[in-house]
Amino acid sequence: MELTKVQIHKIMELADKTHEVDVENVTETDITKALVEIERKLNFFDVDVSFNAANKNILIVDDLELSLYQLNQLMKKIGIRTFVARNVEEANAELMRHHFNFLLIDLFLPDCEDGFRLIQNAIELKKTGKQNCKVIVISGADDKTLIDKCYKLGVDGYVTKSENWHTDILKFIKTTDEHKENSMFNKEEVDSKTVSYTIRKFNDKKIFDALTADINSSILAGVPNVILQLEKVMVFDQDNTYIFAEIYKACQNAGGTFLLINPSAKIKEALASAYLEGIIPVFHSVAEARNYITELENNQN
Repeated sequence: MELTKVQIHKIMELADKTHEVDVENVTETDITKALVEIERKLNFFDVDVSFNAANKNILIVDDLELSLYQLNQLMKKIGIRTFVARNVEEANAELMRHHFNFLLIDLFLPDCEDGFRLIQNAIELKKTGKQNCKVIVISGADDKTLIDKCYKLGVDGYVTKSENWHTDILKFIKTTDEHKENSMFNKEEVDSKTVSYTIRKFNDKKIFDALTADINSSILAGVPNVILQLEKVMVFDQDNTYIFAEIYKACQNAGGTFLLINPSAKIKEALASAYLEGIIPVFHSVAEARNYITELENNQN
């Protein structure tokens, strides 16, 4: 794919080489040198990588050659096998040819509606079992409406192209690689009577059923205190507020306590509408929640 004059000028501008190169007569060597300089400026070679994803595949979808180059170089740092597509049609073709662990989509291809179209197709392929990839959206737009729409469509992550966007992408891949891909939540024992769940998505009945079943099992095993960590939950439907009421009742009936960590504004609104605000305690950390439980236990004794 040939670069346009506008793209070439942008590359030279980012590399601070507009005074050295004639855009009308640029050579492949000029472009390569400019890309290396941009890469150096962005510290891609200095990214601290403490994991390897050599057994994984990723499809990168972006209509800008510069972004494709940067992302391809970034993926080389972790050894992941990289495929690229420059538009929705190419991406859909790749999704039908290969199995991917990750799908990285620039939302604007060049319009956001193109990105949404690709996201919808990828999610549909996941539902039918033809793909099982984590869908990550990258965008220069820090627009809450766009972000919410992406999560409602079913994406697993949204990375804004801020100063550390490349590090954020690596963190997402590393975190996902450290856990089972079909994991709905992480469970950790806080102490002999308290269990904590980190929830990543909270918009699927399968998740609710799995979570309540696990919590009920914990309660039956003599662990009545339940903490839900919700800072990763970006989208929440108010119709699902009943799940909090069910867990609260189960903990209360067992003589325990139900607590929330960092719920979003939407979840807080939902709790208020269900008259649960102030009934279910909210904290900023598991440590704070644990101290609260200890105080309750001491007062009861």
